Amino acid sequence: METIYSKALLEVGDDGNFQRSFDILYNLVFIGLWSVAYVNIILTLVIIPYNCALPEKPDNISDYNWKLKYIPTTTGAAGENKFSSCYINVDSDTNTSNETKECTSYSYDRTWYNSTIPSERDWVCDKEIYVANAIAYSRLGEVFGSLIFGWLGDIYGRKFTYILSLVFLVAGRSISIFGGDSFSVFSFGCIVASFPSWAAYQSITVISLEICSAARRTRAVTIRAAAWTIGLCLMPFLYWWLQNWKWFLILTTIPQAGFLLFSWKMIESPRWHWVEGKNEACIKVLKQIAKSNGKTLSDRTEQELLASKVPKTNSSTGVLALFSNKTIAVNTMLELSSWICVTLSYTVLLISAGEKTDGNPFLEFAWQTAAEMPGNFLGAWLSDKIGRRHSGVLSYGIMSFMWILVTLRSYSSSSSWTQAWWIGTGLFMLNRLFINVTYYVVSLFNMELYPTCLRQTGMSLSGVVASLSSALGPYIIFLGHRVGPVIPSLILTATSLIGVLIVYLLPETLNARLPETIEDAKKFKRRKREDAELKTIKMNGKKDSLFTGGETLLSSHS
Repeated sequence: METIYSKALLEVGDDGNFQRSFDILYNLVFIGLWSVAYVNIILTLVIIPYNCALPEKPDNISDYNWKLKYIPTTTGAAGENKFSSCYINVDSDTNTSNETKECTSYSYDRTWYNSTIPSERDWVCDKEIYVANAIAYSRLGEVFGSLIFGWLGDIYGRKFTYILSLVFLVAGRSISIFGGDSFSVFSFGCIVASFPSWAAYQSITVISLEICSAARRTRAVTIRAAAWTIGLCLMPFLYWWLQNWKWFLILTTIPQAGFLLFSWKMIESPRWHWVEGKNEACIKVLKQIAKSNGKTLSDRTEQELLASKVPKTNSSTGVLALFSNKTIAVNTMLELSSWICVTLSYTVLLISAGEKTDGNPFLEFAWQTAAEMPGNFLGAWLSDKIGRRHSGVLSYGIMSFMWILVTLRSYSSSSSWTQAWWIGTGLFMLNRLFINVTYYVVSLFNMELYPTCLRQTGMSLSGVVASLSSALGPYIIFLGHRVGPVIPSLILTATSLIGVLIVYLLPETLNARLPETIEDAKKFKRRKREDAELKTIKMNGKKDSLFTGGETLLSSHS
């Protein structure tokens, strides 16, 4: 049923110059710059190759023999000898004993990175855990912040949440940059910056959603997805050029400070004003839109808006309702488990992309990020062609196969053709692509499995679980550094195989009539794709189109 707000928005224009300007300034420019400021900390925490600092080498001795004189060797996964990174021989002159000691100073391979936080502060060997902890603390900050900022957006408005989230991001990064060498201060800055989670992004998304036509929404989704990808693709090249982690953080954070200074120009959602009973403020914003679009708001519509009142409802039944019935509880647990499996793979690839040692790590980061865009479109196409469940099984299966190949590659000798840089880059790019396909499918399940009265609650819970699981990613990488490089791929092979089973057990939702009530959700069990197609034919041949998974997909990458 059309509301008076919908009528007013149609009068002032829901697809005009104002919406186009908003798309360019916020959906494209802001989201692209924000994505860089939000993820920039990942590249600054890269652990570059290192070993114990050695005395100055004489000209008549090779680098290898000089290292062999001082540094003990260990056996790698493929049986090859490797120099230790954290220990040095006690008696380097005779080298007759196996006694070693921990390094007191370190030498870093600065082929690609001149400066990172770990290399500047010697967060290596036993202190490598500092890197994992800093990233994990950021993710935990997201968990608590997302709950608070989601509530703030509904109570105090989208604009207030947008401004507050930028304050936290700029303040947090400033603390990390200028807080000295203290790990505690640096971590506190990371937590402050990540506390708003995706609040700024979501505020822009909601305002855009509430001032444009339904036809324009898909275009806005595509613009935001492209802005995210473009921003992250360009980010490593800026670091490659600057070669200094502090200047990199400063230059990628300054644009957010600029948007903060001019945040007074940001509009509040007129729909939020209307829902909250602030009808005069709603009319003021609508007239601003009308002026930009060359239209006017009629006096009659304005009077109807002033006299209208949106009834308040309290229909939320809480998170526990997701576990009030066996069918709903099973679907919820399967959906949440699927988020865990795909988020672990994504987080590990995102963090480790900048650590490539057999080639250019900046190009590696850019190539992997570029693979996300076709992954979104492939996920949308597969989901409509073969169904959500079969698409998920296929993408999780390919992810498992990719991780198995990465595991086998870890066991091959350094002289094997499988160690060529392009082999590793190709494997990770293909894996990243199908991880995004999986994200898209899981996002669709996230919107289609829960009943209307619990859909927002279910999506919020999934976001919390995704953030919690992403906090485990840096520790998986830490195990790869300290225990063995094969450990992460083994763990992620197992989680991806579990993901295949999880998605297979979920009910097919393609063309299904979405559950409106808890009673509907209780009957939403496993069903074949053929059943869904038969149901579609009976529904007057009409087919619902769901192409909104990209929004949830992007927000789940935090």
